[in-house]
This record gives sequence, C-alpha cells and structure tokens, in this order.
Amino acid sequence: MEQLEEKWIMLDGILIYFYIKRKKIKNVYMRFLSNGKLVITVPRNYKLELIENFIKEKKRWIFKQIKLQNEVNAFKEQDAFYDGDNLYFLGKKYRLRLLAGNINRVNFYDDCMELNIKEKFISNTGYIKRFYEEWLRKECLKICLKYIENYCDKMKKYKIPFPEVIVKRFKSRWGCCIPKKCRVEFAMNLVKAPKECIEYVVVHELSHFKFIHHDVNFYNFVSLFIPDWKNRRDILNKYYGRIIT
Repeated sequence: MEQLEEKWIMLDGILIYFYIKRKKIKNVYMRFLSNGKLVITVPRNYKLELIENFIKEKKRWIFKQIKLQNEVNAFKEQDAFYDGDNLYFLGKKYRLRLLAGNINRVNFYDDCMELNIKEKFISNTGYIKRFYEEWLRKECLKICLKYIENYCDKMKKYKIPFPEVIVKRFKSRWGCCIPKKCRVEFAMNLVKAPKECIEYVVVHELSHFKFIHHDVNFYNFVSLFIPDWKNRRDILNKYYGRIIT
C-alpha cells in the first residue's frame, strides 16, 4: 500500500490533518476520501511550504467539505441492532428498541422504532437483521407500488406500461428499469428516504419506458411530473450516498 505523509496545519484556529501523496505529475490536486481524510496529491519533490500555501488558498472549500461531511455523518444510521441505534424510515430518524415477544413485528412510537423479535432469537443479530431487511423490502414494495399505480394512470397517454415491480438489495443505485422485460427494480433501502424522494425515483424509472437515455428529452419528461426533481435527487445523493444522474 502506498505510504502517505501525515501532516497538520492550523486554519482559522482549527487543526486540520492532511495527507500528502507524491506522484509523477505536474499539478496539485486535493480531495477528501470517503473516510474523511484530506489528501493532497503533489509532484514528487514539491515543497511542504507550497503545499501549505495551496491548502490556505482552498480554505473555504475545505471548511465547506468538512461541514458537509459532518452533516452526512450525523445522518448515518447504525445497523448493528443494539438498543439505541439510529434507524431511518421514510426520511425520519428513529431510535431502535429491541423487545422479546411471541411474534416478529415492527411498531413505531414517536421517535422510537420497536422491533419485537421472537424470544429465542432476541440475541441473534443475524436473524434480527434478516427480519428487518425483509420488513424493509415489503414496505418498499408497498410504497413503490402505490406511486406506480398513481403515475401509470397519469402517464397513460404516453403509453407507459404497468410494469412488474421487484425490490432488491442494491448497493450502488436506487433503482433500474428493464423495458424489454417490462420491469422496474428498486433498492430495499429506498424506503429509508423521504416519500418525495421515493416518488422521484419511481417517476425516474417509469420515464425510462419512454426515453432510455438520460438526455434532455428524458429530464423534460420527468419534469412534467416532478418539477423539483433536482432537489429530490440532491437529497438522495447527499444523505443516502447513491447517485441518480
């Protein structure tokens, strides 16, 4: 693994750690990694003084990125399934409460999500996770179907078909459309996002039955039904980490 030089600098009284990556290049580049590290890629013999000057010039951008990271980290949920973990449903954060019972079920009380688990499985994290994910899948399917029924009716004159709907455990996208099979697929975790974001993803995928590519015609069509689609997309990308272009 390539070694990075760890350094630090004070910016407006705030201690900022950064990591220097030296390569055979001519220009200087700066980026934040997914783990929050600030990495500066520089030519091999680039002096530390020049690197620090570059960082000072980019101070506003650095503070903006740190603020965004803090917002996203505060939003993230934990999925270890311990009492007190944060879980999301329809854009709202809930505190997890695990209870032993006779049947598996999910209840909501104010800011609390109760997972009632059969007593013999209450200490089995794998079992709890499987039950929770199956519940998410069913809820996602139910909500997506409701939006599909609504928008397929609105899109009748554009000859948009009523598709087969499947919910999967996607890692890198919220949904996809397969016109040849007359099918749309959605990510199970989509149900954690606000309803208006789920609505946008549904319209986005249905729109692919008319326009396959993400071109001007496609987005003009989406705009007929979701005029503020960009805002909804940005919420998904910012807080939930999957890109819909």
